Amino acid sequence: MLDANRFKTLKAMLDALPCRVVVPSEWKDFFTRRGPLTSLGDEYRRFVRQHFPSRALLELTTSIAAIPRAGAKHVVLMKDLSRQGVAFLHAAQLFPGERVELTLPTGRVAYTIVRCLRHNHRCYEIGAEIE
Repeated sequence: MLDANRFKTLKAMLDALPCRVVVPSEWKDFFTRRGPLTSLGDEYRRFVRQHFPSRALLELTTSIAAIPRAGAKHVVLMKDLSRQGVAFLHAAQLFPGERVELTLPTGRVAYTIVRCLRHNHRCYEIGAEIE
């Protein structure tokens, strides 16, 4: 069961920060998606992904040497998650090898970025694996 105090604290942090992500217009159903994702033809995954449309708090913990960044907190939009990874939308580009911590209602988890796909000037779809 979720800790009510942790949930309230996370909600307060999320409400205090702006979400700068601009969801692509063709994703009208983004926040209504539920259940497992279906795999594409040649896609092989170890674990089933589940739609998880919600907000989360992201904190960059380790950047790559070529791109120094400050450790600010950002609101991101969760897309989906599985047992070993997540996909989320962020207003800024992140690069493979960077490390982040995501705070979700269930707790805080460290991830390593593995991919980043640009959808528009304020929407990058980022894939990350649990460290």
